[in-house]
Amino acid sequence: MTYQPDARIAMDIADGVATITINRPEAKNALTKSMYATVREHCRAAEADDAVSCIVVTGTDGAFAVGGDLKEMLDALENDPGRLLDYDDYLPFEALRTVAKPTIARIDGLCMGGGLTMALMCDCLVASDRSRFAIPEAKVGIVDGHLPRLLRETVPPAKLRYWMYSGAIFSAAEALEGGLLTKVVAPEALDETVAKMVREIGSSSIEAIRHLKVVLNETRPLSPMTDAYLTMLQPHTRERLMAFAKK
Repeated sequence: MTYQPDARIAMDIADGVATITINRPEAKNALTKSMYATVREHCRAAEADDAVSCIVVTGTDGAFAVGGDLKEMLDALENDPGRLLDYDDYLPFEALRTVAKPTIARIDGLCMGGGLTMALMCDCLVASDRSRFAIPEAKVGIVDGHLPRLLRETVPPAKLRYWMYSGAIFSAAEALEGGLLTKVVAPEALDETVAKMVREIGSSSIEAIRHLKVVLNETRPLSPMTDAYLTMLQPHTRERLMAFAKK
């Protein structure tokens, strides 16, 4: 894959914090392959930069991210289905999960599907109380193996199965209760809460944090996209994607 940066993903560095911002507000920050890859490359660049001690991932205009761009998937299904089978070459999940620096997801608004997966790859998740979450893949006939594997040891089975089977939207309070979030605060307190968390984490040894991440990730395996590939190419998925895209 030839990497081409996507301008809709920006990274700014200030006071030792690299902030990666998803900025595609007209699509609720739906993530294309190039956007996913740019998040990954920014993450790698921040890891290599000695001036960076912490990475914050956030969105814009009422959304963290609503997941993968379904219109991009539909276009591939109609014109070149083989393009659906290379998502592993673009996704930033492993880079975020294993980066040797602490990471924080700053969530204010919609956080769904692949956007929720990306947030959960961060060490800490701070959300405003107006944020909303969903795992909607079953709505379009796709099974993403990441979220059930990440959450099955954390969220009570009856609740997780309902969220995944129905694609229902759930609140920040429910996400906190289910163990998905570190903190939930009022929108006006979000930035200061993230800044305080950066300061608190920054007072600890970065070397100790690096080793702790290795230990903690031993019980947090990351699956390949096999489950999604097996479902993306089924006929009913195309029909459901078309119906969803019309919304």
